[in-house]
Amino acid sequence: MIEVIKCKAELRRITRLCHFTPSRNLIHILTGEMGILATKKLQENERSAFTQTDLERLDRHEGYICCSIEYPNVWYFDKAKSRDILFPDWVVLFINPKYLWLPGTRFCPRNAASGYGSGIVEGEEGFQAMFADAVSGAYGKTRDRSSNHLACCPTDDQAEVLIPDQIGVADILAISVPTETQAKNEVARLRIMDIKENRYKFVIAPEIFNKSISNLIRSGKRPKETPWIPRNEA
Repeated sequence: MIEVIKCKAELRRITRLCHFTPSRNLIHILTGEMGILATKKLQENERSAFTQTDLERLDRHEGYICCSIEYPNVWYFDKAKSRDILFPDWVVLFINPKYLWLPGTRFCPRNAASGYGSGIVEGEEGFQAMFADAVSGAYGKTRDRSSNHLACCPTDDQAEVLIPDQIGVADILAISVPTETQAKNEVARLRIMDIKENRYKFVIAPEIFNKSISNLIRSGKRPKETPWIPRNEA
């Protein structure tokens, strides 16, 4: 089963998973040894310094980390961002796609919170359901998949991958931000904490933070992503 998912993911040319989080969580993730932790796994002293993105966890999977395939769930991201007007900066972490075929990973073809997690399925069946020709999504609307749809992207923009327990720091492939200004700010914070910024790749990709990405995906186009290299500035 695991090898089947790996083969199908490679055939679709899936290169990564995505996990978005408030910028202020980044230092906490990168300075610890545990990486990204599921809500249930966070200790009380960690929660005091860590901002949980989904406070309700209507999917009833507190022991899992919510991710998406190839691009972030911008619809939920927009909702989560609106709840925190004091700290507007967010990042999208690009994650090694190997978690798709590791034991315990679960899948949902739409937002996992719908039906209190009733649509979440483990294994090949769950993975394949994310790429169905049609998926019944939010508000009773059916999301259809045309021949132009990017093969690596699920049919519904809000499809989720749920990873158990934690994601290791070494499996963070890159840190994506919408602007160069934010990239400079993130690097400045890393330097203050004595984290070498060359340990991580930075990518500037404003379109993946915007709902317009849905139209690009459905028309077979990838949003622009620009690798960014920190420089020592006076």
